[in-house]
Amino acid sequence: MNKKNFFERAYTVMEIRTGFATGLPVLSGGLFGSYMVGKLNILLLILMFITGFCLNIVANVANEIRAFLKNEENEDTFTGHLGSEGLVRGDAKIVDALIIIGFLLIISGICGLSIVFITKNINILIIGLISVLAAIGYSLGPKPYIVYPVGEFVSGVFVGAISCFISAYIQTNRANYAILLYSLIAMIMTVFLMSTNNTSDYEKDKGTRTTLPHVIGFRNSIKIIIPEAITMIVFWGILYFTNNISVIIFISGLIIFYYYGYVCWYKDYYKIENVYPQMGKDWGPRPLLLIYGFHIVMSLEFLASLIIK
Repeated sequence: MNKKNFFERAYTVMEIRTGFATGLPVLSGGLFGSYMVGKLNILLLILMFITGFCLNIVANVANEIRAFLKNEENEDTFTGHLGSEGLVRGDAKIVDALIIIGFLLIISGICGLSIVFITKNINILIIGLISVLAAIGYSLGPKPYIVYPVGEFVSGVFVGAISCFISAYIQTNRANYAILLYSLIAMIMTVFLMSTNNTSDYEKDKGTRTTLPHVIGFRNSIKIIIPEAITMIVFWGILYFTNNISVIIFISGLIIFYYYGYVCWYKDYYKIENVYPQMGKDWGPRPLLLIYGFHIVMSLEFLASLIIK
């Protein structure tokens, strides 16, 4: 046990960097909804951001617990990232992980119920409860979906699409296809992240999980990103041509897709023929750069448009 302080130990199992994989789509989704209606409810945006971020960390910690209990990690599979693998490295204890989950569930519950109280929308409460179960059930429980080939899709739906959709929905007070398309773009980016992790863990996961790469094959798990990326770009184009999105925002999105999606990631990722031990460390963070880049830039541009108006 190298970490003496509780907060230091907590950090080693929370995987903070992927927590923003939910927090940032919530932020840009809410600001997209505000951009569509021309006004922003800052309180709802903050509450939704905290809720989404906390639930993603809950899912991360649950995954850390599973990896420890099932002996799924060892020195040969460590990524070297100090913000994860704390349990299997011995930098944190199970009790630390359980305290974190309990605390974050309380915080997300308070924020989520506050959103329901403000909006007076019972549907948000129902979706919130389902999301809590999904966050915990991701890795723990009798049928954790992380061990099945649907894990990438389910994660994309909850981490990307639903969190982004609800954040936009509570700003607009209505659901439409524009919000749906924007949320599907967030979903596809999350699928990229999960897909890259599962592909990198192709050999490690054998015998403990059956992920999509095991079903369709290692190379196909890399190639399938091409039609997914094309779909994402098509959705972005439809949003631009049908919803009065400014040309600056549209072009910014395309530049981010090209630079962070292709130049910084897929251009070389596509060339990988076989899995290798350091693959997760080398490629796992790349889709995160795409997620960060897109949602941060979009958030700033949506916000700037609101201020200018």
